[in-house]
Amino acid sequence: MLLAKVGKRIAPMAVVMLLVSCNGQPQPPQPASKSTATEPSDMRTAVPLVRRLDPADTGPLELDFDVPALPDDDSPPLFIGVRIAGNDPSVTAEVARRLVDAGVSARVQLFHLDHVGQTQVTLLRSDMTPGSGTELIELPADGLVPGLMPFDSDFNTMQAAGLLVEESYRELAFALVPNLPAGRYRLVLVVSENRNALTDAHAELLVAYTRKAK
Repeated sequence: MLLAKVGKRIAPMAVVMLLVSCNGQPQPPQPASKSTATEPSDMRTAVPLVRRLDPADTGPLELDFDVPALPDDDSPPLFIGVRIAGNDPSVTAEVARRLVDAGVSARVQLFHLDHVGQTQVTLLRSDMTPGSGTELIELPADGLVPGLMPFDSDFNTMQAAGLLVEESYRELAFALVPNLPAGRYRLVLVVSENRNALTDAHAELLVAYTRKAK
């Protein structure tokens, strides 16, 4: 049922083919400018939201948050990933590309919370197998994700939340949900490989609405 709506609800440019470095080998990301998101923005508990990644904290990240319904959508599309912020678009684009090449794998799990407990939500990602196009596949129950992929957040909701304060952003997704009912949710994230690539690039955790095709 989820897959039936994907083509109409997610912008075509939101899922694109991963780029490779010019010599075919992953390069370690170079840091971009740190985000100047204000402390109140960094402490938001409703989507869209960002969190700074602490280099010293290597354990699981657990985050409870609310998903409000959008004015035109009670079950909006959402993605979980990271973003790079900076003053120079060419620098942020290059850092994002290198993070894709770095193979930052993670375990990503999302749970819906209610008065009886929690229910795991099925997460999807683009199948990057050659020839698969932009087909979406389900993540396994353990949430293993082999890497990041370029993605686009909804500009209007990010701006309204005060999360656009730099001149340039690049966003990357671990996983997405095409239709997520409004409610309370819990994210459990463990970056299993190349976590230092994210912290060296001053990447922020991002949970945001997906930009929809017009």
